[in-house]
Amino acid sequence: MTETTTDVTKSLTIPQPGATGWARLRHWAIETPIIQFVALVALIVVLVVMIPAFITRPQASIAILVIASLLALAAMGQTLVVILGGLDLGIAGYITFGAMIASNATSRLGWPVPVAFLVTLMVCGGFGAIVGWLCHRLRIQPLVMTLGVGAILTGGSMFLAKGDYNGQPPQELRSLAQLTGTTFGLPIPPVLFIVVGLGVLLWLFLAKTSAGRKLYATGVNPRAAALARIKTSLVWTIVFAFSGALAGVAGIFIAAFGSGWSQSIGDPYLFAGLAAVLVGGTTFGSVRGSFTRTAIGALILTIVSTLIVSRGLAEAQSRIVYGIIILAVVALYGRERHVRDRF
Repeated sequence: MTETTTDVTKSLTIPQPGATGWARLRHWAIETPIIQFVALVALIVVLVVMIPAFITRPQASIAILVIASLLALAAMGQTLVVILGGLDLGIAGYITFGAMIASNATSRLGWPVPVAFLVTLMVCGGFGAIVGWLCHRLRIQPLVMTLGVGAILTGGSMFLAKGDYNGQPPQELRSLAQLTGTTFGLPIPPVLFIVVGLGVLLWLFLAKTSAGRKLYATGVNPRAAALARIKTSLVWTIVFAFSGALAGVAGIFIAAFGSGWSQSIGDPYLFAGLAAVLVGGTTFGSVRGSFTRTAIGALILTIVSTLIVSRGLAEAQSRIVYGIIILAVVALYGRERHVRDRF
């Protein structure tokens, strides 16, 4: 027994050799978004070669950036939920509600744009907060509850609008997201700067605040976080509230970009938003997740979608490509040993 104990003690105290070769390369690729960045650069080169208009016509490049920014905004809250270790399938419902408010409440009820934003934030954020609190309190899988809330918001939007899809956002709202919008005289839609600004704020929150560290800790190991006196129920409530509120705001800008709304306006962003988070390299309950990764993932998926459309492929084929990309990313990141299993 003594000899065995001594051997174990030596194995724990003697420094282990560092990873070399493929193991070190894989560790570096996982810890940094270098693979996503290289893939993005390669896709940009392919896009320019196949469609030279993206160089000769700056408006085409701006269109790519605007579409990617809307996808990144829709996936911003999902990023926080995935870091927490959950999944929000109510994104489509939040987006639909925000789009309905932007189109119908402003044009038919005469609501000012700030009121539309405020109502969207309160309703979507409120539903998200309730979902987060109940999921944590009752130990319910957010997969089920968020899907139900998404259906409620979609149906409620149709009920409030009485099935009328003819409303359009006011011009002051459309100018924020449409390609003809300008910012301080520059031919760049304001939505780009808005998403970048929100991204910077989110980065500061995650990297520089104690609340951000509590979020990571709760996602990595909820039990250890609770023992460290982190109010995990509050973390879940706030994260899901942010997810709903940000998705609702994304719905407002999506309606402004498309000059209207429909029952299914949020559906494409449910799968594409989650794909952007995973392709960017954010994994469930990980300390590695960030919005920077999600933004790169959104750009990758937008360029891939553009290439698919340029080749005349259908939406079903583009989803197949999305699925292949997700499987490839999971193959890289999914084999990593989870932090909570190391202790």
